[in-house]
Amino acid sequence: MTIKRELEAVAHKEGKWWEIHIHELDQVTQASRAKDIQDMATDLAAVVLNLDPDEVKVNVTLRAPDDAMQRWTQARDDIEKAQELSAKGAAESRAVVAELSQQFTITEVARMLGISTQRVSQLKAKKPADA
Repeated sequence: MTIKRELEAVAHKEGKWWEIHIHELDQVTQASRAKDIQDMATDLAAVVLNLDPDEVKVNVTLRAPDDAMQRWTQARDDIEKAQELSAKGAAESRAVVAELSQQFTITEVARMLGISTQRVSQLKAKKPADA
């Protein structure tokens, strides 16, 4: 059969049950197990719309508790900031090595910075896009 209606639903845990909201239909149903959410949402939409379940597609999004989502968002922000700082640190490391290498040997630069001569060579060879 052909899909006649496509809807969005949001499911969240409420005690021992999953509450499933199909906002477009202003309807709610429940499921006791996560694996039943899709079937329950599809059945609800089919009944309300007077369609066969094969004619309805419900895209269900599981929503985590608000505190978990806030922590998740903060963690993602922290990772992004750390990546930006890492890139900035890498660029500055390359710049310092390049600057010192104009006046000093690789061995001298390595000893000054407390890194190996191989690392000095790597930093000299890397372009900003390579880091």
